[in-house]
Amino acid sequence: MQYHKLGLAMIRILFIDDDPQAQKTLSTVLREHYVFVSALTAAEGLEVMEKTDPDVVLLDINLPDRSGLDLLDEMVQHPFAPPVIMLTAYGKVEFVKRAIQAGAYDYILKPYTLEHLEGTIRRAVENIALRRAYLQSMAGGVRGLSPDAPVLGKLIGESKALKELKTLIARFAPGDSPVLIQGESGTGKELAAEAIHRLSPRKEGPFEAINCGAIPETLVEAELFGSEKGAYTDATSRAGCFERADGGTIFLDEIGELPPKAQITLLRVIEFKRIHRVGGTRAIPLNIRILSATNRDLKEEVKAGRFRRDLYYRINVLFLQVPPLRHRDSDICVLCAYFLKDKRTDLRIHPRAMEKLLTHSWPGNVRELRNVIERAAVLSEGDEIQARDIQFY
Repeated sequence: MQYHKLGLAMIRILFIDDDPQAQKTLSTVLREHYVFVSALTAAEGLEVMEKTDPDVVLLDINLPDRSGLDLLDEMVQHPFAPPVIMLTAYGKVEFVKRAIQAGAYDYILKPYTLEHLEGTIRRAVENIALRRAYLQSMAGGVRGLSPDAPVLGKLIGESKALKELKTLIARFAPGDSPVLIQGESGTGKELAAEAIHRLSPRKEGPFEAINCGAIPETLVEAELFGSEKGAYTDATSRAGCFERADGGTIFLDEIGELPPKAQITLLRVIEFKRIHRVGGTRAIPLNIRILSATNRDLKEEVKAGRFRRDLYYRINVLFLQVPPLRHRDSDICVLCAYFLKDKRTDLRIHPRAMEKLLTHSWPGNVRELRNVIERAAVLSEGDEIQARDIQFY
């Protein structure tokens, strides 16, 4: 159908829920701004979806004839399936992950406010044209891109651990759900985040990266959310990194370093997808995807009371563990060749030097290896890096 022009008054919403009162309530509050159609069972929902071509589906988890998750699996098989927003009273992380990985656009916990519901619908609507254009360009890769996609080439190596990481990146990229990337320093967490962005429908939008641990505590909120003139000494009116990322992806590196007050503010931003600049009163809506990274074990940080549990669940909808170099030592030779080529040198590595590299524990991971090879290339004499040129600090 061609009736929708992405204006709110033209948007058709299909609501699948067997609760007559819920159907009546949403019909009453949404009909003023949307075309509203309803179904009481999974079977009826599929039939109505085929007939009406809805722009957004609101899907309850508990249906009389089958699970909403099973219905979701069937709905998203169509290459131009509408975004599906799950409505559920289950807040468990495993359920949320299953829904998002199955292809749900987002989820809303019951009881929900009308403001929250409409905000989620609005964001889904804003991404309809983007998502459909993206899917049309995918040559059939609807349920996930190939782990051999060229953009993943920055993640150097052929080990089983790295291939598994690339596969997950390719699977997570097409969605819009938050991703938490965990790994030791120097493993390549930002490369993983960049790959998700560049493989996603948001690839033409900005990729804004910020190291949360490198900002003075007094300036964290201004850097993240912007400020208005006069908000504090020397404050000027300027956008923060969230605002600059609008239409694209924001990458919050070392999110475990955020101070408690900033964690509270970030939780509300993720919940409502809008910000207030420091010292400002105007709500600024956002259309962004949030990727986070940490070298800490956030589960332990939550137990210790240093990181908010509710924020942890919000950023950890999808999870990536970037393996340390010691767990992918078969990639060391490939990485060395890549670093030497990047230095535009014809240097070779003597077998004893390579043995020295292979037996090192690499606490600094890929970053340390790159530095060691760069230093060895400078120290080497002739056309071969010797064992004496390999130095660890």
